[in-house]
Order: sequence, then C-alpha cells, then structure tokens
Amino acid sequence: MAIQLLPNLSFPQNNEDQFPVGQQIFLLFDNAVDIKSVKESVILFGPDFDRTSGPNNALWINASSGENPFFLRSPGFKGLVDCDFDLVALESSDPIVEREEQLLGDRSADISNLVKIIPKNPLKENTQYSLFIIGNTIEDIEALPEELKAFSKNKAISERTVYDPVKAGNLDNRLRSSGNFIPKNLEDNSTLRIKIVKAGIGSEANYIWWFSDEIEPQVANPLYAQRLSRCVQRWRITDRGVLIKFEANDFALNEVFEIKCYKEVRLVDSYLINFSTGTGSIFEYPEYTSTSPIGLDPTNVPIQEELLEVTSISPYNGAINVDLKLKQIVIEFNKEIDPDTVTQETVELLSYPVSGIFDGPVGTRSNRESKIFKIISVESNKIILEL
Repeated sequence: MAIQLLPNLSFPQNNEDQFPVGQQIFLLFDNAVDIKSVKESVILFGPDFDRTSGPNNALWINASSGENPFFLRSPGFKGLVDCDFDLVALESSDPIVEREEQLLGDRSADISNLVKIIPKNPLKENTQYSLFIIGNTIEDIEALPEELKAFSKNKAISERTVYDPVKAGNLDNRLRSSGNFIPKNLEDNSTLRIKIVKAGIGSEANYIWWFSDEIEPQVANPLYAQRLSRCVQRWRITDRGVLIKFEANDFALNEVFEIKCYKEVRLVDSYLINFSTGTGSIFEYPEYTSTSPIGLDPTNVPIQEELLEVTSISPYNGAINVDLKLKQIVIEFNKEIDPDTVTQETVELLSYPVSGIFDGPVGTRSNRESKIFKIISVESNKIILEL
C-alpha cells in the first residue's frame, strides 16, 4: 500500500494565514518515510529573491569554481527557502506521541512518521509561501512554476526502504544502515545479512555479507574474499544501494545481523500547500511540551518568559537594489532592550564584495569584512545605526 500524507494532521494547513515566522513546518505520514527522498522532494518557496546579482547588478561568481552558487534563486523563479529536516517516529499520530525507541527494525502499520522542516532563517512577515510536496503525479497541481515541474522529474517522497539492523530479533545499535534499496532480481523485499567471522573491537573484527536470495559465501568460494571486510567506522556500500557502518564496539565470532530491505513505494499524489505568515514568532518549544503544536493542550502549558527577538529590520533581510546613499539601518525588537548591551561587539555590520568575482565559500570570512558604524539611537525596542 502506498505511503500517504495526512494533511489534516500536518501544519500549516492549506491557505492558513498568520503562520508564525520561525515556526517549524510539520508533515505527518502514515508510515516510515525515507528522509533522503523527503529532502529531495519537499520544496519551500516564497517571493522572488534576487541573489544572482549583487548591488548595481554586479554578478556573483565563485572564482574557485567559476559557478554561480545561487542557482534557482534568480529573478523569474520563486525564491527557494533553505531548510533543515528532522524525522521522528511516532507511537501515535493523534494525539502526537513520539516513540521512545527511534530505531525501526521493520515495517509496521502502527508506526507513523513526523517530518519537521526547519527554515534556516526566519520567514518574512506578512508574506505568501508555498510548500511543494512531490509525489508520483503532479498533473493535478495548479499554478506550479514551470521550473519546479522540471525539477520534480523522477523525484517523489518514498516509504523507507532500508531499516535498522536487528540481531536475534532485537535492535542493535552497534551497526548502522542507510541507503535506498534497489532490487536486483525484481524482488519486492530482501534481507541483508552480516556475519562476524573474526572477533574484535571495531576494525579489529571482520565480517562477510550476503542477501537472503543468495547463499552464504564460504571460504573456498572466490566470492568470500569479495564479501570480506573489516568492521570500520565509516560508511561502506554492500550491494543494491545498501550502506552499513560499524561502531567502535566489541563484536563476537558468528554474530549475525539482519537488515530488512523493501522495494521503493512512492507517495502517489503531490501537494501544494499555500500559507501566509503573520507578525507572531515561535523559535523553540519549552521542554515540557510536545515537539508539535498538533494536539497541544494549552491548559497544561505553564507561562514562559518571552524571548528577545528581532521583529523587523529596515532595509529588510534580503533587500536588493538598496539606495547607495542609504544612511541608516533600523532594527526593532519584540521587547525593550538594555542600551548598555548595544555595542560594536554585539551588533556587527558585514560588507560583501560587489565586484564581478569573489573567492571561497559563500558567506565565509574570506569574502566579507566587518564595517564600523555609529549607534545614534537606542529607543525602547529600537536601534538606529548610522553608516
């Protein structure tokens, strides 16, 4: 059965407004998902954000590679929002209850997955955003940019294909697994077996491997030497897209680990969730609450002191074609600030090159410098800087 998104238990809902800036996005699926496919198949985009050209239309080119590091962020394409992703296995989806044991040894109809999408920078206030979730079909999605249609080719969220290692029916974290299972003999599923043939700690130990539709390699068989390896602490490819990595633990002779593998099952339908931000902000949850706002009981949440946050900057973050005669930068906070804490050390103004090329990774100290400015006013919750 194909994996399904549960939109009614995800956040934000389609056409939701007043979504808090800094808020994580939550997608709930009815089964375990492959996190790599999620990272490739979930796109958050918002207003056009011209990062192809610098001030006065100077072109950003990395001198080391000769490439534009801001591909797909040029005018004419909705600005992609850089995000981090986290995956949580759930005991219950309604209400949200996280599993105590996050490792999964096999498929289970009782286990759902919560995907947390964390924008690397707070979203802009009072702005329209769209979340594109790629499934096998995108034909029913209206108003989808042509660039995203091309980008989504051969991509889709899939159910997890490689599960965590098990020994004698119990999960074992001395061995880790990863990858995307690719059937070799048209099989729907298979089991990768890893057997310790030399005892030891970490890389002192040796192992051989084979799949359940193969015969265990014997010493006299030439295949044995090909399948023999040390238990090293780095990822190694076996076959059919499955990777394994050992921890620096003790391994006994003849221990056998099993890793369940399944043919890829993709999300059938694609989704385009449109939402707009408000002026509120949420940047972290208290430890005593659920990691999701879904099903949260407000009567059980004690009052917590509001954290100091930047609510607006003028010019705004990401502004382009700013007047070269700009003399002031204004920063506003959500609460009153202590003037004595506003110094050249706590507020830093960075200048980037506007020439045709720069060298080194984007945003590193090698291509930016700190600029001196004058703090001309600290009024209640506002700082005014003079350039």
